[in-house]
Amino acid sequence: MIIGLEQYKSKWNIHTDSAIHPGLEAITAALEELGNPHQSGRFIHLAGTNGKGSTAAFLSAILQAHGYRVGNFYSPCIEDLHDQIQINGEPVSPVELSQVMERLSRLKTPLTDFELLTAAAFVVFQEQSPDFAIIEAGMGGALDSTNVINSEIAIIPSIAIDHTHFLGNTIEEIARHKAGIIKKWKPIVIGELPNPAMKIVLETADRLHAEVICPNQDIDVPLKLKGPHQQKNASLAIEAAKELLRLDFNEDKALLGLESATLAYRFEEVYPGVIFDGAHNEASIDALVATINETFPERPVHIVMGIFKDKDYVSALRKLETVSDHFTFVDFDNERALPAKILYEESKSKRKTITNLCDILPVYKEEEETIVTGSLHLLVLLRNTAKSFFQHYQA
Repeated sequence: MIIGLEQYKSKWNIHTDSAIHPGLEAITAALEELGNPHQSGRFIHLAGTNGKGSTAAFLSAILQAHGYRVGNFYSPCIEDLHDQIQINGEPVSPVELSQVMERLSRLKTPLTDFELLTAAAFVVFQEQSPDFAIIEAGMGGALDSTNVINSEIAIIPSIAIDHTHFLGNTIEEIARHKAGIIKKWKPIVIGELPNPAMKIVLETADRLHAEVICPNQDIDVPLKLKGPHQQKNASLAIEAAKELLRLDFNEDKALLGLESATLAYRFEEVYPGVIFDGAHNEASIDALVATINETFPERPVHIVMGIFKDKDYVSALRKLETVSDHFTFVDFDNERALPAKILYEESKSKRKTITNLCDILPVYKEEEETIVTGSLHLLVLLRNTAKSFFQHYQA
């Protein structure tokens, strides 16, 4: 579900499919109707299981620190669909998006919701003409609707098991999807990948004569995005910026950009003692556990958790139980949501409870950090109902 999209569909009588249908035929046909807005501009394309959003935020901040105007297409949203399309960190305005949607309402090609939003992003970027547009794949890579661009550089921060219903059950299958964003003769920046995934990516790059770039330096600046994995994502952004800017690259400006970069749901403190983190698969849960150990080595942690039923929730629980013995499980409104009762029964914690969505933090406890995690959709719901979410949360 793309929050806020229905109001535009209703206003302009747009009919799209909310289901996911991987493939490029429909988006290609729709963009041709629009005059191919995706064929103008300088694009950077990101795919990967985790780290896409953070790396995109780091790269955007670096480019802006050099004086460039930067567009970003993120997935998923923070509050609603407007913040998925940004220029220099500012979400597209409802007025501009409405004008774009009116234009899209005349399309003859049937689209999915995400394809519609992808087309809207390309139209916005064509009209706004940023110096660079950083595009984050929604899912996979090869068959994702964003993979119609001829990007100047591709970035794959990580590859792990996720979205198996669409991408396959093995690392190799998933890696083939992610490697699909590599373009002929264009460089690819990659993070630390599992050996089977690395083999697929290197073979694809070799076949397409694409230079492979692996970061070889540590970032020694304080980052607002916490955790050792964010240092790695920052390194990817630095390498991509060097390729894009060449002789115009300035390390001091780049480091200033890294220091300023922020992104919602990445170990984000939304209220004193309350952190939102969008960890929802094995790799991101591992990163969250490492970040907790690094950031709060001496403090007790309270985990609030809601997750989709197609995720490996048992493994997630076992990992999170290594850093916390206090759990609250919450139901939230989504057909894919796992009932909180199942999490409660699977949990080995002796301090655990189930509560409703908007009353999960009745009292603020100074001696305990609360981390809300398990599903980005849950975090979006909580952010969009922030008043009720925090109405009994007393500092």
